[in-house]
Amino acid sequence: MLQFLRKPWFRFRRGTKSLALRVFRVKDASERVARGFALGIIVNFIPTFGLGVLISGFVARLFGGNVIAGLAGGASLTFFWPFLFFLNLRMGGLLVRPEVVVHDVAELNEKSMNALMWGKSFILGMSVNIMLAGLLAYIAVFFLHARLRPAALAWFRRRRLRRLQVT
Repeated sequence: MLQFLRKPWFRFRRGTKSLALRVFRVKDASERVARGFALGIIVNFIPTFGLGVLISGFVARLFGGNVIAGLAGGASLTFFWPFLFFLNLRMGGLLVRPEVVVHDVAELNEKSMNALMWGKSFILGMSVNIMLAGLLAYIAVFFLHARLRPAALAWFRRRRLRRLQVT
């Protein structure tokens, strides 16, 4: 692997394992965990200006999901917000054509940016992405949490013991 990608890749892997461990450690019904995680995921599609993780925990609590799973879901896509923003625009652009068409970067001005970013296409794309991502996350976590929880916790314990024995 390229040397400059080694450290970010290590952090990404470690963060992913940490989020998975938090979700599998939750001692709650799989339905509540799945609901909390899905609600946490969908908050990332809404422009929250850095407050997405906090909002995801609140939304999970409000709708009867598990708060820890909601926070984990909210934190899972936090760093992908530019991609999710673009995905909202693209999905909305497939369903509704934007009112202002921009062919070149030089044509961008304040009016065209407002029309492109906060228009019907963005809102519609965001709504469709929220429904798709929420449904997929709910189904995946619902089935994986119930079936893999004991095996995943045992795997994490073995990894931790092996790491402690090496040091």
